[in-house]
Amino acid sequence: MQSLQGFFSRHAKEYASSESHMHGKDLDLLISMLDLKKSYKALDIGTGPGFVAFEMSSKVAVSVGLDMNDHMLDIAVRKAEDENNYNVVFVKGDALSLPFPDNSFDIVTCRRAMHHIKDKKKFIEEVWRVLKKGGKFGITDLLKPMGDKKDIFNKFEKARDMTYVGSESLDSWFKMLKNNAFEIDNFNTFEMKETFQSWLSPLSENSLEGRRSKKLLDSNIDYFEKVFGYNKESGYFNKSRMVIIAKKPK
Repeated sequence: MQSLQGFFSRHAKEYASSESHMHGKDLDLLISMLDLKKSYKALDIGTGPGFVAFEMSSKVAVSVGLDMNDHMLDIAVRKAEDENNYNVVFVKGDALSLPFPDNSFDIVTCRRAMHHIKDKKKFIEEVWRVLKKGGKFGITDLLKPMGDKKDIFNKFEKARDMTYVGSESLDSWFKMLKNNAFEIDNFNTFEMKETFQSWLSPLSENSLEGRRSKKLLDSNIDYFEKVFGYNKESGYFNKSRMVIIAKKPK
C-alpha cells in the first residue's frame, strides 16, 4: 500500500498547478467566512503548496503553513521567496502532534486534508489546544452523501488514492466538533459537477488507480445515478463539499 508521503511526493507538482486547488470555490468561501483581521496569527494544517496560507498572509499578521511532505513544502517555500512574501512561514510537522505551544493562533484551517487523517478526534483536540480562546477553526472537505448507504463514495475515493481514509457527513462533523466543545459559527455546503477524468486528476484513466476506479463505477452505475446524479451521456456526477467555521468559546 502506498504511503501518504509517497503519493503526495509523486504528485506534488500536479497539485501545485491544479486549478481546483488554486481557485476552488471552497477556498474563497473559507477565506470570506473566517473574517480575518490584520492582528491575527493563522495556521493552515496540511497546507500542501500553501494555497490557504498564501491567501491568509495578506490579511493577517503572520500566516504559518504546516505539512509533513518535503516536496510540497519546497514548492511553497520557493513561491514565497519568488514573491518576496515575508508574511508567510512554512513548517514541517505532524497534524496529530502540532509543534506549537497552547493558545498560539487566532485562526486554524485545514482544507481538503481531513479525509487523510485517521484519528480525527486527536486532530480536533490538537487544534483546540493551539487555538486561542475565541479563535476560529475553518475546515473544508468532501462530504459523504446522506443517501450513500453502501459507503460507495469513500470506496470510490480510496480506489483513486489508497492514502485516503474517509469523508464524513455534515451531521458527523457537527457531532465531532461539539463533542470537543467547539461551537458551530457558520457553515456552507455546495455541489460541484465532476467528470470521471477531472475527479481522477492528476492520475490517468490508464493508471492502476484509474482502472480500479472505473471498474467500481461501471459495476455500480445504477447506484451512481441514484446517489451521485451520474449521467452516462455527459459523464458528469455530483460531488459535495462543505466549509465549516467552528469557534473555541472565550
